[in-house]
Amino acid sequence: MQKNKKRQIKKSRQILLDNNIPITKPRMLVLGILLKNEGPLKVEDIIKLSRGKLAVSSMYRIINNLKNLNLINEFQTLENTKMIELADVKDEHHHHIFCESCGAVYDFEVDSHIEKELEKEIIKIKSKYDIIVKSHSLELLGLCKTCRDK
Repeated sequence: MQKNKKRQIKKSRQILLDNNIPITKPRMLVLGILLKNEGPLKVEDIIKLSRGKLAVSSMYRIINNLKNLNLINEFQTLENTKMIELADVKDEHHHHIFCESCGAVYDFEVDSHIEKELEKEIIKIKSKYDIIVKSHSLELLGLCKTCRDK
């Protein structure tokens, strides 16, 4: 077994232990795949990367379970494709860049000053429209380097 794979297994196990969640092979597998890829993945990609070890029905159950436990985040792409990523360990808020050509998704963070200004604007919007804002996201659309170079 490779060192990286052992590290992923150990880290997956530790995430579950730290959150008092029963350790199961399917949970470990999903967390390991997300750890290895270090970014958002489509549900279909997680299933493919499991190499037949995860059934689609199990995958959705595990995703819902891990999402309810705040271990993963789920969001939709512009094409309404469900994406999954590990929740930030440091609880840092981040946003996404979408490649309009290949569908790649990249995480990015904005300067804390900009994030604070955005929060101020959200407070104004909440007041103006008398709504409760649970969270916000900022998406950038463009072409990744690979698609630009084609």
